[in-house]
Amino acid sequence: MGATNSAKAPPMLQNQIHERPSQAASSAMVQHAPAPAVLEERRGALRLPVIKSAKIVSSADGGQSVYNCLVLDESAAGVLVDLGAIIPLPEEMTLHMTGGATYRARRCWAVGTKAGLAFIGPQTMSGETTEKLAQLGTMLRAQGLPATLAALRAQRFFENEEVRRVAETAEAAYLRLEAVLAG
Repeated sequence: MGATNSAKAPPMLQNQIHERPSQAASSAMVQHAPAPAVLEERRGALRLPVIKSAKIVSSADGGQSVYNCLVLDESAAGVLVDLGAIIPLPEEMTLHMTGGATYRARRCWAVGTKAGLAFIGPQTMSGETTEKLAQLGTMLRAQGLPATLAALRAQRFFENEEVRRVAETAEAAYLRLEAVLAG
């Protein structure tokens, strides 16, 4: 009877059983330093909880791997990502966040499906983001600042601090000029 009960396990449970690696296999797959037992705050930068989709691109062993992930929190210095599966991440990779932000990143720790990544250098712009910014430059000349600012906000300023800062400065100057001209 025991054999028939295990044979009649729900298909979802059977899939979970077959998809999950054994404890030994999981340990072998996670080759990086674990996070501290108590995830104490060791970063100097304030982190903000977010939920953003992103892609991690790794160019290890002459090939290229792309992994979808969720960014769970971010700071000026790095992010916490959840890959949804245990994946051995390389020491360095490229993180492409939805909205255009791209960073070179270094793996600080990984436990289970989560990993802490530190940014290496400043944000970079992808070719696609650079092209969109050029289109917005054309829009600025044709439709003016208010329409362009609305488009930049819709793109969350491409998650670029410099683009956001310059756009907000331009908007403040535009509003001051409008007020002075109105008398």
